[in-house]
Amino acid sequence: MDTSPKNVREHIARSKFFLQRKEILKSLRSLALALELLAGGQIFGRERIEIDSLLDEGIRLLMEQEALRRAFAPGLVYKKGQEREMAASINRVAAALESVLDKARLEERRSRLAELDELILGGQAELDQKHPLEARKLFRRVAELFGDEPGVLVDVGNRYMLAGLVAEAQECFQKSIEAAPGDMRAFGALAQCHDALGEGEKAEEVMRAALRRFGPVEALNLRLAKGALERRKWDEALLNAQAVLTLNPQSQEAQRLAAAASQHLYGDPQAYLRENPRPGGQGREINIDI
Repeated sequence: MDTSPKNVREHIARSKFFLQRKEILKSLRSLALALELLAGGQIFGRERIEIDSLLDEGIRLLMEQEALRRAFAPGLVYKKGQEREMAASINRVAAALESVLDKARLEERRSRLAELDELILGGQAELDQKHPLEARKLFRRVAELFGDEPGVLVDVGNRYMLAGLVAEAQECFQKSIEAAPGDMRAFGALAQCHDALGEGEKAEEVMRAALRRFGPVEALNLRLAKGALERRKWDEALLNAQAVLTLNPQSQEAQRLAAAASQHLYGDPQAYLRENPRPGGQGREINIDI
């Protein structure tokens, strides 16, 4: 542990900085650490005088906080030679304060989730009663207040989808991707929305974006393979079908798509199983246990 005068001064300075920002717990912890370092080190002369003065000031600033005056009754005054005792006293108060703050945060969290549940259930009730305008009002508030909660926007989007409100679902899934791009569920759901709205190209763009971010995904690669086959893009169809087979060698649908693309590319539905296949089915065969 660094007990140098410089390190002790830095912790005292941090304590004052945190106090200015009303971060009382951090201020207490920093001041206690400064006292512990001072007690464990060998600091003399002018540097010790300077540090004693800084500690005296730091403790006086803490005692200006009404809550701390009550906690340290009858008060706390810096006394040279009692650094360890003072640090222990400050740490006890800090531990008690941390417990109070943890309970307050927990209660705040419970209250927040209760409000979220109330809004979600209210919105779903309006959907069930075929009141989409009222549902939108409640779900819009969910997005505004709780859009940063993991999975909330995807949940709302799914509720819209089940109610047949595809455009509203699309908006939710797009916002979810913007807020949490690491949640893969929103990509597949957004692609479904585009498909439902007849926007096939946009759906494929979303799926490709998901693959760039997450790597091969069986369901997405399979959908891209089907779409490419329908558009007679044989190379793209085969590439995506093979990506599926890498993940799931027993996928019959991927085998069918790969064989169809291989037939058009090489004149042989089994050519894709060979290394470096060429038109006419030439190439070295690769044995794949399917």
